[in-house]
Order: sequence, then structure tokens, then C-alpha cells
Amino acid sequence: MKKTLVIGMDGAPYPLIKKWAAAGDLPNLARLIERGSFGVLRSTMPVHSPTAWASFLTGLNPGQHGVFDFVRREQDSYELKVVRADQIAGASLWRLLSEHGRRVGVINVPMTYPPEAVNGFLLSGLGTPDFVNYSFPAELSDELNEQGYRVNKKFFFRPDMQDEWLDDIHEITDIRGKAALRLMQERPWDFFMVVFRNSDEICHFYWHHMDETDPRHDENAPLRYRTAIMDLYQNIDSWIGKIVERAGPDCNVIVMSDHGAGPLYKDVFLNEWLIEQGLLVLNEAPSAQSGWFSLVRRIGLTRENISNVLTRLDLHRLEVLIKRVLGDRIYVLPRDERPEFLQAIDWTKTKAYSFGYYGQIFINLKGREPKGIVEAGEEYEALRKAIAEGLQELRDPEDGQKVVDEVFFKEELYSGEFFTDAPDLLTVMRGFTYMTRKGYEFAARRGELFRAPYTAETGSHRLEGILIAAGPDIKRQPDLAQCELPDLAPSILYLLNSPIPDYMDGRIIEAMLKPELLKERPLQYEERPISYRDDRPADWDAEAEAEITERLKKLGYLG
Repeated sequence: MKKTLVIGMDGAPYPLIKKWAAAGDLPNLARLIERGSFGVLRSTMPVHSPTAWASFLTGLNPGQHGVFDFVRREQDSYELKVVRADQIAGASLWRLLSEHGRRVGVINVPMTYPPEAVNGFLLSGLGTPDFVNYSFPAELSDELNEQGYRVNKKFFFRPDMQDEWLDDIHEITDIRGKAALRLMQERPWDFFMVVFRNSDEICHFYWHHMDETDPRHDENAPLRYRTAIMDLYQNIDSWIGKIVERAGPDCNVIVMSDHGAGPLYKDVFLNEWLIEQGLLVLNEAPSAQSGWFSLVRRIGLTRENISNVLTRLDLHRLEVLIKRVLGDRIYVLPRDERPEFLQAIDWTKTKAYSFGYYGQIFINLKGREPKGIVEAGEEYEALRKAIAEGLQELRDPEDGQKVVDEVFFKEELYSGEFFTDAPDLLTVMRGFTYMTRKGYEFAARRGELFRAPYTAETGSHRLEGILIAAGPDIKRQPDLAQCELPDLAPSILYLLNSPIPDYMDGRIIEAMLKPELLKERPLQYEERPISYRDDRPADWDAEAEAEITERLKKLGYLG
């Protein structure tokens, strides 16, 4: 059995990596491609980080692991809560390896907070609050903090703070690379994984600077902005070279991304369309807070503005402390001028509603939603069909062209225990260049269906991620046929000679493996149920929930 090293480049798009590696701009990735396998790794639907990473680490489709977004609707409520790692169904890849005696090291994989016990160590990634324990074993957090390690960035993107933001993402990339090299050297491992996340975020905000065909591209923009994506990818490529070298020649290496990237032109407010169709009804009576909210909005006393001031003053720790002390009382202040999802809708009169990314629509179904009014069966099916047909006629008045490419019914995408919780319809709009956004369920102006993103993003996700593999058990296959993201978990288990749970949706990627390995090592499957982690978070509370919600908002993932 050879060691296995996995390096994640969050959001790295296949066309970009193929082009830049072939041109010699990413020499370390190019060397891996030259001696191994390279192809498209297809992401999940919706093509979104939490859903994708949950599929990677469990080998399951979203209907099995239950993660469709950063948030899930609480049972018997319309309240939306952040998804934690201990709420993902299915054992993680590193838990399975640990159970079979493999020593693991895991750094910065999204959807891993709170950290779980493993045979080795784990540092949680995206979704981790600031100033908490983020490691197993717990004492590793203190050790790394003394060395300057950080899970989260200092700054969130703002158009007037771009240089600070770019400096920050390069600094945290270097922090991640240094920690990986040090821990690879200091601790024994059979499986080691590190994720560089900012390869995703840089595409969200700088796509138009890189893409000369983008109508928003400005040749007079500062050179640093026009080369920002290339500069960061080259930095990550440099760290990949050092990490692969540290792993040694007798190690199988996989470089992967959870999804790809491409341009984003507009946000779409599907709830505004549902209002027009008479399927969603807003509360008519003003809330008790509306007068207060209106007043403080006018004077600029909003959660967003206060947070921006504290960020500019580099007082993020104070901001976190304030939120943890106030807890839910922080919501006495308005977010901004847009209606709040939970309070805005009259659920007793609403037949369909939307929240989440890329066009998720839910039917207000009796027996599932607490105030559902649509009967299961014939009424449900007729409503879904009518919505799907209506969406196909949706046009952007700016150019008069159709917006919707496809509308999927849930049964076309998902199966498993959480099939009921899945969005009833999922919409793909103009090749993902138009999308809905969690937290931006309504426009600031009633009836507005489209607008440039509130978050200043010009890039978003695509289905085509990357898979690069090289090493003693990997054959040379420069045009690897498209693989699915859940295929990686069973493939890694196989490389490490560990049994594969019989419930996994993914299948080993035989096309990238040497025939002699497949001949001498038979597949091993084990019968086991899909289960949750048996541990529970020690320090997750309402304050931590509020902080993660705000952090995801500032990253552009929640409104």
C-alpha cells in the first residue's frame, strides 16, 4: 500500500487549469498531468461548495447525505440554520480510513467543523467560527495558533479594500502551505489532505479582470487586478510542488476541485417571479419592528454598515465578541433595505417559495412544511409542472432573451433518505451565468427580477472541476473520461487498501489506475448503515451560529 496525498483547489475550473498548465504557467500541475491522468471532475447539483464537499467526503449523492446548501430548513419551521459537519449523513472518508487503521492528516477541508476524532489529526475549514478550537486533537489548535495559523481570512472582499484583500488571501495561502509541510514532516500519515480555498473566492471577484471577453473587462484596471487569478494560482502551484516533493516519489497524488468557475452576470429573484404568478404572498401587516427598522435604516444603522466599519478598523475580534454577547438580539438591527425571508412571507397563502443558490424552488407542501397548503399527489405534480413551464418563458427585459436553460424535478437528480428535503425544482439559468443567492430572496425594489449581484461578484460556479492523479499506482491518461465527485471517496479507499461501504453512490475510477493494481487487488466492500457522527460539538451555540451566518454572508454565500 502506498501513501495517498490529496490536494484540493477549491473551485479550480478545468478549462483554466488545462490552458495554463499547457502554457507552462502552472509547472507543478503540468508535471503531474504529464506523468498521470487528467480530466473533468463533474460536481453536484446545485453546483455549490457545501453540497459538493459533502459528496466528496462521503461518496454520496445529496439525497443520501442531506446537504443541499449552506443552510437547511428546520423541521416544523421555516427558519434556516447553518449546516454543520455533524449533521452530514454518512461517515467521512477520514473516519473510514481511521477505523481501518490508516493514519490521516486533514487540513482545511470545507464542511468539517466541528472537528471529529480521527486516527491522526484534523484542522477544520470553511464553516469554522473565529477564536474556537478547530482541531483534533484539541491541543493542536493552541500549538498552531502560536505559529500564526489561521482558519479564516482577516478581510472580506470590498471594492474599496481590494489590495488588503489580495494581500490577505496570499498570506493565508502561505499559512496553509507552511502548515501542510510542517505537519507532513512531524506527524505520521498514510492519507494526507490539504485544501486551498481562495482559488474559489478569487474567481468570484476577479473573473471579469481576467476574462478579456467579459463586457465588464477594463484594460485600464490595475495590472494586479487583471492578473489576480493567475497570480494566486501560481502561488498555489508553487506550494503544490513543495508538498508533492515532501510526500516523496512513492506516494499517489490527487489534485481535485469541488467544482469549476465561470462568469456571473446577474442575480435572479425567483421569489419576485413567484409573487407575480400569485404563488407567493407577502405579509401585508407591518411588523412591530417595521417603524424602528425604517428609522435606523434611514440613518444607516444597519448590521452591514456596523460590520463594515469594524472591518475597516481591523476590529474583527471585537465584532465577533459583540455578536456572541448579543446573540439573537443582534437582529434588533436591520440587515439592509431588503425584506427578511422568514418574516416577509405569508406562509398560509403561499404555494411555492425559493431560497438557496442557483435556482432552488420548494413547494409549500402539507405534511412537510409547518403551514403547507399544497396537497401531495395530483395538486403537487400539477403545480411543479406549471412552475417549470412558466419558468421556460421567463425573459430578461434587458435583451429580451430566455433566461432558463433547464428545470429539473428533484427525482431527476437525487435519491435517498433526504429526498423529501431536496428542492422540488432546480433551475439552471443561462449556463449558470444567472443565479439565485441565499439571503437575497427578494429585491430591494418590488417586482425587480434581475440585477447585477449585490455582492460585486463577477464569477460563479460551474460543474466542470478538475481531477489530476499521478503516482506509482496511477497510469498515464491525459484525457481521462469525465468522473463524478462522489467517485473520489471509494477510489481513495481503494488506493489505501481499505474496504468501501456498500452504500456509496460513487464508484472507483478504474480508468486512472494501473491494470496490474486492479488485477492484484480485488475490490473490498463492507456492509454498513449510513450513519451520523457519534460525537457532538462542544462549543456550537446560538452565538457561533450567528457568526458563521455573518461570515458566509460576507463571503457572498448568504445575504
